[in-house]
Amino acid sequence: MQRISSPSRMVAVFIACLLLSVAADVSGWTQTPGAEQAASLAAWDKIVAVLQHPRCLNCHQLDRPLQGDARRVHIPTVARGADNLGMGTMRCYNCHNDTGNNEMAGVPGAHDWQLAPANMLWQGVSSADLCKSIKDPALYHHPLPEAIIEHMNTDLVRWGWKPGGRREPIPISHDEFVGLVKVWISGGLVCPQQ
Repeated sequence: MQRISSPSRMVAVFIACLLLSVAADVSGWTQTPGAEQAASLAAWDKIVAVLQHPRCLNCHQLDRPLQGDARRVHIPTVARGADNLGMGTMRCYNCHNDTGNNEMAGVPGAHDWQLAPANMLWQGVSSADLCKSIKDPALYHHPLPEAIIEHMNTDLVRWGWKPGGRREPIPISHDEFVGLVKVWISGGLVCPQQ
């Protein structure tokens, strides 16, 4: 049996350790996401809880908005219309306007109140599909990802945190929500698999 000299043995051990280290790193690339991606996905889990709250879902419907925390049928009966603002004389801004949150009537409102576009239907959509859809550049007037943050800061979206009446506000602060959106974006807009 031939004995390996000390320097040769050290080089062999070093190469073996290097190969094991590279193999471990490569397997890490394919099996576990990086820290930023993991943070992005964790942020999405909190973001989707907001997007699926009644304050958001009531207007992210296909043809007709819903009302209140119980998400009941909107009274009076209204329909989307070609411009997402209602049909005929039943226009959203007739009752919901930028004076907003009329305490006497209990009618909420904000600037540009309208039903979300039909391609932003969130009712019955999985977290994964909602995540993919919200990243669609066709939804926004400006380039992503800035457009997502811009949208989350509109008066209409901010209303969800101060809905007035007996409506429950979004359960986390608006600043925390926007912070989560920024983490989600900086980590690569990671979506869940299912």
